[in-house]
Amino acid sequence: MVRLFGFLLILALGSEIGYLYQLLKGQVALLWRAESIEKVLEAGKLSPDQRAKLELVQAIRAFAQREIGLNTSKNYTKYVDIGRGPVSWNLVVCPKDRLEPLEWSYPVVGAVPYRGYFDRAKAEEARDRYVAEGYDTYLRPVGAYSTLGWFSDPVLSSMLRYSEGNLVDLIIHELTHATVWIEGDVTFNESLASFVGEAGALMWLQRKYGTDSEVVHRVLDERADGVVFRRFMRDIASRLDSLYQSNSPHKITLRQQIFDSARTEFHTLPLKTELYARFPSWELNNARMALYRVYRERTDVFARVYLACDNDLKAMVEVLHQCANAEDPAAWLEDWLRKNQDKDSL
Repeated sequence: MVRLFGFLLILALGSEIGYLYQLLKGQVALLWRAESIEKVLEAGKLSPDQRAKLELVQAIRAFAQREIGLNTSKNYTKYVDIGRGPVSWNLVVCPKDRLEPLEWSYPVVGAVPYRGYFDRAKAEEARDRYVAEGYDTYLRPVGAYSTLGWFSDPVLSSMLRYSEGNLVDLIIHELTHATVWIEGDVTFNESLASFVGEAGALMWLQRKYGTDSEVVHRVLDERADGVVFRRFMRDIASRLDSLYQSNSPHKITLRQQIFDSARTEFHTLPLKTELYARFPSWELNNARMALYRVYRERTDVFARVYLACDNDLKAMVEVLHQCANAEDPAAWLEDWLRKNQDKDSL
């Protein structure tokens, strides 16, 4: 038995070492191919649109540092041409009877509810193994990611296809990770970055085009749709949680009814834009629902902080930076909100 355990342990360690090796190999490959943006612009090989977007990234970077107080370090000072595909893939794995994704722990980052892969074939192999074991999975393409200051994150060629608003959102989202990160609390980290990215993008567009511009009105409509859609997704998650906590022997069958009903109910939502038009075609399962929750679960809390900071995004980031350094960040933030919201009511 001891020998068997030792053999299995060696296999497990070997598998993990192999996984970490492909991460390191992929990261090193990116760094090796990275060129300074100045040299890329001087070379004159980019299309006019690519050149404009690359110059835009530099302006966004300066804006994020100056107006929001984000740590830019040497991030987004280099460029890597990766073609048109995503830079990597994240695999989310979740049991079929609860919205609790599997987690993996890494140094500095802490526990996260996904596995990253630079090699799509390896990601699909891992996905297929978990599917065979009876799990729900969601393999998600990644447009950009933050190395939390360990490396200089480059601008990727795929990022240059984003619209201006989405590019601002993306850059600020990733720089937020490099500025505020609580080890092991991925829901806090992703919800915060989502909120700051969206708020920062709106600020950028308002200052550049004016608060009454068509582009700003469109973004405001999308933000309003986001509120409606988040409530909708929370309702679905609540129904699933209730089902999974019940004693029903038919949970798997009944959950499919919830997913099917959600697709029908979606068409009744009072949405103003086509931002979520693809929802009916989503492959709904616990893995996808759980990941959505990670990125959006606490955005309402951060909206309260933003309001308490008089809609000053830079002040909000400073508050959250203090929060991240607290012994108990959740308790610290609730105490801060109680004190500062009480001031507003006096």
